[in-house]
Amino acid sequence: MTQNAPISLRSDRILSVSYDATLLATRQMILETRGYAVVSALGFLSAADYCRTGACQLVILGHSIPAEDKEELARICRAHTSRPILSLELPGEARVDADYHASVFEPEQFLATVEGILKQSKQGKAAGGI
Repeated sequence: MTQNAPISLRSDRILSVSYDATLLATRQMILETRGYAVVSALGFLSAADYCRTGACQLVILGHSIPAEDKEELARICRAHTSRPILSLELPGEARVDADYHASVFEPEQFLATVEGILKQSKQGKAAGGI
């Protein structure tokens, strides 16, 4: 019997946060198809707990999160890591204090956005930033 070799994940661990379980699962599936290690947090408390660990390369705050909660989660994350924060927003939605903002919801556009942010983050880290 032959076993398939395990899929190697990228070293990029992404924290994905949402208040909607279906959207969270879909985002996780999309990211994992590209090999990202994803930690999904449903709701404020689990997201805040994980943010406090600082153990991710990118934080994605979904559009289902109210602006006040996004602001607070961004504040908590910034207190524990300098990693970038991507806020997914509906068109016309007020912008929160995040490093990046996007209203792209097509999987390929979303993945291109994530890949661009991580690439820029790594370049900044190599140059002594982030």
